[in-house]
Amino acid sequence: MEQETKQELDLSIARFIRDQWEREEEEERERLRKQYDPKERITYTLEQLIEGVRSGRQYLYTLLLEFESKELLEGRLAVPFIKNFYDVEQNEAGMVLLASNTRKVVFNVSDMPCTKAKMSLDKWIAQTKEAMKDMRIYIKPGKKAAVGNLEYFCYTAPTAKGRLYNIVFRLQKGDRIYAGNFSCPEEEQKGMGLLMEAMVYVIEEMNR
Repeated sequence: MEQETKQELDLSIARFIRDQWEREEEEERERLRKQYDPKERITYTLEQLIEGVRSGRQYLYTLLLEFESKELLEGRLAVPFIKNFYDVEQNEAGMVLLASNTRKVVFNVSDMPCTKAKMSLDKWIAQTKEAMKDMRIYIKPGKKAAVGNLEYFCYTAPTAKGRLYNIVFRLQKGDRIYAGNFSCPEEEQKGMGLLMEAMVYVIEEMNR
């Protein structure tokens, strides 16, 4: 009986030591991942990315992105277009959809005649939040800003494939209003998300 108890104790000690080694190895792997992962080492500012989009060339970590000016919505709206990036491109009369399934990035924009006074930015955010709530989608609004004739706000929202980070903008140009949305995975907010915000600023500049 004592022999069996000693064997059980020895096995428990051996399992404890093995589990401790495995934890230490996992911690070391995570430390090395963070040390060499460019997303952990490189940070961007909005101003840096705006300048990169303007110049037509910007590295996002190890990914080189090249931009060109492109006219959408039958030439009514100019945007910085990422070359060789989107695998879905739908450019119709009143709506444009661009998507990269590889990068999980989506951009859509539409326009309509501006027939009444534009609601305030705060009211627009509140209205959007309520409309999403009616569809059982609960969004968490974040940053908001006005740039020239363009206003935008950011929010995160849950989806079946994880949380998405969104930037919604509206731009008044002439007698039309343009409404657009960029989205990417929430974990890409400080990289691709910030780049999308920079693109919003450049859209405003290109349509003055």
